[in-house]
Amino acid sequence: MPKDHISFARRRFASMAALGVAVPGLVGAQSNTLESIRSKGVMTIGNGGAFPPFEFIENGQLVGFDIDLGNEICRRLGVKAQWEKIDFSGLIAALTSRRVDVLITAMTKTNERAERIAFSTSYYNSGIAAASRANAVVKTAEDLVGKIVAVQVGTAGERFVRDNYGSKVKQIKTFNEFPLAFADVESGRSDVVVNTLPVLKYNASRRGGKLVLSEPFDSREVGINTRLGDTEFMAEINRILADLKKDGFLEKLDAKWFK
Repeated sequence: MPKDHISFARRRFASMAALGVAVPGLVGAQSNTLESIRSKGVMTIGNGGAFPPFEFIENGQLVGFDIDLGNEICRRLGVKAQWEKIDFSGLIAALTSRRVDVLITAMTKTNERAERIAFSTSYYNSGIAAASRANAVVKTAEDLVGKIVAVQVGTAGERFVRDNYGSKVKQIKTFNEFPLAFADVESGRSDVVVNTLPVLKYNASRRGGKLVLSEPFDSREVGINTRLGDTEFMAEINRILADLKKDGFLEKLDAKWFK
Protein backbone atom coordinates (compact mmCIF):
# COMPACT_ATOMS: atom_id res chain seq x y z
CA MET A 1 0.00 0.00 0.00
CA PRO A 2 1.41 3.48 -0.89
CA LYS A 3 2.64 5.55 2.05
CA ASP A 4 0.03 8.25 1.54
CA HIS A 5 -2.73 5.60 1.74
CA ILE A 6 -1.26 4.21 4.95
CA SER A 7 -1.09 7.69 6.45
CA PHE A 8 -4.71 8.38 5.49
CA ALA A 9 -5.85 5.08 6.99
CA ARG A 10 -4.05 5.78 10.25
CA ARG A 11 -5.60 9.24 10.48
CA ARG A 12 -9.05 7.78 9.73
CA PHE A 13 -8.73 5.06 12.38
CA ALA A 14 -7.50 7.63 14.93
CA SER A 15 -10.46 9.90 14.19
CA MET A 16 -12.93 7.01 14.48
CA ALA A 17 -11.42 5.90 17.77
CA ALA A 18 -11.58 9.42 19.19
CA LEU A 19 -15.28 9.53 18.35
CA GLY A 20 -15.89 6.23 20.07
CA VAL A 21 -16.62 4.38 16.81
CA ALA A 22 -15.65 0.70 16.79
CA VAL A 23 -12.58 0.27 14.57
CA PRO A 24 -11.74 -3.18 13.17
CA GLY A 25 -8.48 -4.45 14.62
CA LEU A 26 -8.52 -2.08 17.60
CA VAL A 27 -10.98 -3.97 19.80
CA GLY A 28 -8.50 -6.76 20.39
CA ALA A 29 -5.82 -4.27 21.37
CA GLN A 30 -8.14 -2.58 23.81
CA SER A 31 -8.77 -5.86 25.62
CA ASN A 32 -5.17 -5.74 26.88
CA THR A 33 -5.73 -2.56 28.90
CA LEU A 34 -5.83 -4.35 32.25
CA GLU A 35 -2.64 -6.26 31.45
CA SER A 36 -0.96 -3.01 30.39
CA ILE A 37 -1.99 -1.24 33.61
CA ARG A 38 -0.62 -4.05 35.74
CA SER A 39 2.57 -4.16 33.72
CA LYS A 40 3.17 -0.40 34.09
CA GLY A 41 2.00 -0.34 37.68
CA VAL A 42 -0.02 2.81 36.91
CA MET A 43 -3.67 3.47 36.01
CA THR A 44 -4.32 6.79 34.28
CA ILE A 45 -7.71 8.15 35.33
CA GLY A 46 -9.64 10.93 33.57
CA ASN A 47 -11.61 13.28 35.83
CA GLY A 48 -13.49 16.55 35.30
CA GLY A 49 -12.22 18.15 38.51
CA ALA A 50 -15.10 20.62 38.90
CA PHE A 51 -18.13 18.70 40.17
CA PRO A 52 -18.14 18.91 43.98
CA PRO A 53 -18.37 16.83 46.05
CA PHE A 54 -17.51 14.12 43.53
CA GLU A 55 -14.42 16.02 42.41
CA PHE A 56 -12.97 19.48 42.97
CA ILE A 57 -9.73 21.33 43.64
CA GLU A 58 -8.95 22.15 47.28
CA ASN A 59 -5.64 23.70 48.34
CA GLY A 60 -4.25 22.89 44.92
CA GLN A 61 -5.16 19.20 45.16
CA LEU A 62 -7.80 17.15 43.36
CA VAL A 63 -10.14 15.75 46.04
CA GLY A 64 -13.64 14.31 46.37
CA PHE A 65 -15.75 11.16 46.38
CA ASP A 66 -14.45 9.95 43.01
CA ILE A 67 -10.82 10.61 43.94
CA ASP A 68 -11.13 8.48 47.08
CA LEU A 69 -12.91 5.81 45.04
CA GLY A 70 -10.30 5.74 42.28
CA ASN A 71 -7.39 5.66 44.71
CA GLU A 72 -8.96 2.71 46.55
CA ILE A 73 -9.59 0.80 43.31
CA CYS A 74 -5.95 1.31 42.35
CA ARG A 75 -4.83 0.16 45.81
CA ARG A 76 -6.81 -3.06 45.41
CA LEU A 77 -5.38 -3.56 41.92
CA GLY A 78 -1.89 -3.04 43.29
CA VAL A 79 -1.10 -0.08 41.03
CA LYS A 80 -0.58 3.67 41.38
CA ALA A 81 -3.33 6.16 40.47
CA GLN A 82 -2.36 8.87 37.99
CA TRP A 83 -5.09 11.51 37.69
CA GLU A 84 -5.65 13.74 34.66
CA LYS A 85 -8.00 16.70 35.06
CA ILE A 86 -9.89 17.24 31.79
CA ASP A 87 -12.84 19.51 30.97
CA PHE A 88 -15.98 17.40 31.30
CA SER A 89 -16.93 17.94 27.65
CA GLY A 90 -13.63 16.33 26.55
CA LEU A 91 -13.62 13.30 28.85
CA ILE A 92 -15.15 10.74 26.48
CA ALA A 93 -12.77 11.70 23.68
CA ALA A 94 -9.85 11.40 26.11
CA LEU A 95 -10.92 7.84 26.91
CA THR A 96 -11.67 6.65 23.37
CA SER A 97 -8.41 8.15 22.04
CA ARG A 98 -6.52 6.22 24.77
CA ARG A 99 -5.18 9.35 26.48
CA VAL A 100 -6.49 7.80 29.73
CA ASP A 101 -7.23 4.22 30.76
CA VAL A 102 -10.53 4.87 32.53
CA LEU A 103 -12.95 7.60 33.61
CA ILE A 104 -13.93 7.95 37.27
CA THR A 105 -15.83 11.20 37.16
CA ALA A 106 -19.49 10.79 38.23
CA MET A 107 -20.62 10.02 34.68
CA THR A 108 -24.35 9.29 34.56
CA LYS A 109 -25.45 6.61 32.15
CA THR A 110 -27.39 7.63 29.05
CA ASN A 111 -28.14 5.68 25.86
CA GLU A 112 -26.03 8.10 23.83
CA ARG A 113 -22.99 7.71 26.09
CA ALA A 114 -23.41 3.93 26.30
CA GLU A 115 -23.02 3.74 22.52
CA ARG A 116 -19.52 5.22 22.83
CA ILE A 117 -18.16 3.99 26.18
CA ALA A 118 -18.84 1.20 28.66
CA PHE A 119 -20.44 1.73 32.08
CA SER A 120 -19.74 -0.27 35.22
CA THR A 121 -22.39 -1.34 37.66
CA SER A 122 -23.70 1.77 39.40
CA TYR A 123 -21.68 3.06 42.34
CA TYR A 124 -24.09 5.93 43.07
CA ASN A 125 -27.79 6.38 42.38
CA SER A 126 -28.89 9.89 41.56
CA GLY A 127 -31.49 11.90 39.67
CA ILE A 128 -31.79 15.15 37.72
CA ALA A 129 -33.09 18.06 39.80
CA ALA A 130 -32.97 21.85 40.02
CA ALA A 131 -31.85 24.60 42.38
CA SER A 132 -33.46 28.02 42.10
CA ARG A 133 -33.81 31.34 43.91
CA ALA A 134 -36.69 31.82 46.32
CA ASN A 135 -38.49 34.17 43.92
CA ALA A 136 -38.33 31.68 41.04
CA VAL A 137 -38.86 28.33 42.73
CA VAL A 138 -38.75 25.27 40.48
CA LYS A 139 -40.58 22.31 42.01
CA THR A 140 -41.16 20.17 38.92
CA ALA A 141 -39.52 19.89 35.52
CA GLU A 142 -42.43 21.77 33.95
CA ASP A 143 -41.47 24.80 36.04
CA LEU A 144 -38.36 25.18 33.84
CA VAL A 145 -40.56 26.58 31.08
CA GLY A 146 -39.79 30.23 30.41
CA LYS A 147 -36.75 30.25 32.74
CA ILE A 148 -33.07 31.08 32.14
CA VAL A 149 -31.40 27.75 32.92
CA ALA A 150 -27.73 27.36 33.85
CA VAL A 151 -26.01 24.03 33.13
CA GLN A 152 -22.53 22.56 32.98
CA VAL A 153 -21.41 21.61 29.46
CA GLY A 154 -21.62 17.92 28.66
CA THR A 155 -23.50 16.87 31.80
CA ALA A 156 -26.70 14.87 32.15
CA GLY A 157 -28.31 18.06 33.42
CA GLU A 158 -27.59 19.88 30.17
CA ARG A 159 -28.85 16.95 28.10
CA PHE A 160 -32.06 16.71 30.15
CA VAL A 161 -32.86 20.38 29.57
CA ARG A 162 -32.02 20.36 25.86
CA ASP A 163 -33.88 17.12 25.11
CA ASN A 164 -37.04 17.95 27.06
CA TYR A 165 -37.27 21.73 27.32
CA GLY A 166 -34.85 23.18 24.79
CA SER A 167 -37.59 25.09 22.93
CA LYS A 168 -39.57 25.93 26.07
CA VAL A 169 -37.00 27.64 28.30
CA LYS A 170 -36.09 31.27 27.83
CA GLN A 171 -32.36 30.56 27.55
CA ILE A 172 -29.83 27.82 28.26
CA LYS A 173 -26.56 29.20 29.65
CA THR A 174 -23.59 26.83 29.58
CA PHE A 175 -20.53 26.77 31.82
CA ASN A 176 -17.40 24.61 31.72
CA GLU A 177 -17.45 24.17 35.51
CA PHE A 178 -20.48 23.44 37.67
CA PRO A 179 -19.72 25.96 40.48
CA LEU A 180 -19.87 28.76 37.89
CA ALA A 181 -23.36 27.67 36.81
CA PHE A 182 -24.47 27.52 40.45
CA ALA A 183 -23.04 30.98 41.16
CA ASP A 184 -24.82 32.44 38.12
CA VAL A 185 -28.16 31.56 39.71
CA GLU A 186 -27.12 32.88 43.12
CA SER A 187 -26.22 36.22 41.51
CA GLY A 188 -29.59 36.46 39.73
CA ARG A 189 -28.23 36.24 36.18
CA SER A 190 -29.91 32.83 35.72
CA ASP A 191 -33.16 31.58 37.26
CA VAL A 192 -32.28 27.94 37.87
CA VAL A 193 -29.40 25.47 37.68
CA VAL A 194 -30.05 21.86 36.65
CA ASN A 195 -27.87 18.87 37.52
CA THR A 196 -27.92 15.73 39.67
CA LEU A 197 -29.55 16.12 43.08
CA PRO A 198 -26.60 15.08 45.31
CA VAL A 199 -24.34 17.66 43.70
CA LEU A 200 -26.97 20.39 43.98
CA LYS A 201 -27.60 19.50 47.62
CA TYR A 202 -23.91 19.54 48.50
CA ASN A 203 -23.26 22.90 46.81
CA ALA A 204 -26.38 24.50 48.31
CA SER A 205 -25.31 23.53 51.83
CA ARG A 206 -21.70 24.60 51.32
CA ARG A 207 -22.73 27.98 49.89
CA GLY A 208 -25.13 29.09 52.61
CA GLY A 209 -28.38 27.54 51.42
CA LYS A 210 -29.31 30.48 49.18
CA LEU A 211 -31.07 28.30 46.63
CA VAL A 212 -34.17 26.11 46.95
CA LEU A 213 -33.90 22.48 45.79
CA SER A 214 -36.52 20.56 43.84
CA GLU A 215 -37.30 16.87 44.18
CA PRO A 216 -35.56 14.68 41.55
CA PHE A 217 -37.18 14.70 38.12
CA ASP A 218 -36.00 11.16 37.30
CA SER A 219 -33.55 8.43 38.38
CA ARG A 220 -29.95 8.11 37.15
CA GLU A 221 -27.11 5.63 37.63
CA VAL A 222 -23.51 6.77 37.98
CA GLY A 223 -20.77 4.43 36.73
CA ILE A 224 -17.07 4.05 35.96
CA ASN A 225 -16.17 4.09 32.27
CA THR A 226 -13.84 2.05 30.07
CA ARG A 227 -13.61 1.72 26.31
CA LEU A 228 -16.18 -0.62 24.78
CA GLY A 229 -13.59 -3.29 23.99
CA ASP A 230 -12.10 -3.39 27.48
CA THR A 231 -14.29 -6.25 28.70
CA GLU A 232 -11.66 -7.87 30.93
CA PHE A 233 -10.81 -4.53 32.53
CA MET A 234 -14.49 -3.74 33.13
CA ALA A 235 -15.09 -7.15 34.68
CA GLU A 236 -12.30 -6.45 37.17
CA ILE A 237 -13.71 -3.00 37.99
CA ASN A 238 -17.16 -4.50 38.60
CA ARG A 239 -15.61 -7.18 40.84
CA ILE A 240 -13.88 -4.51 42.93
CA LEU A 241 -17.04 -2.37 43.10
CA ALA A 242 -18.97 -5.38 44.39
CA ASP A 243 -16.37 -5.80 47.14
CA LEU A 244 -16.50 -2.07 47.96
CA LYS A 245 -20.26 -2.28 48.41
CA LYS A 246 -20.06 -5.49 50.44
CA ASP A 247 -17.40 -4.28 52.87
CA GLY A 248 -19.03 -0.86 53.41
CA PHE A 249 -16.42 1.29 51.70
CA LEU A 250 -18.93 3.05 49.42
CA GLU A 251 -21.24 3.70 52.37
CA LYS A 252 -18.35 5.35 54.23
CA LEU A 253 -17.58 7.52 51.20
CA ASP A 254 -21.21 8.62 51.03
CA ALA A 255 -21.13 9.60 54.71
CA LYS A 256 -17.84 11.46 54.27
CA TRP A 257 -18.81 13.54 51.25
CA PHE A 258 -22.60 13.91 51.40
CA LYS A 259 -23.62 13.78 55.06
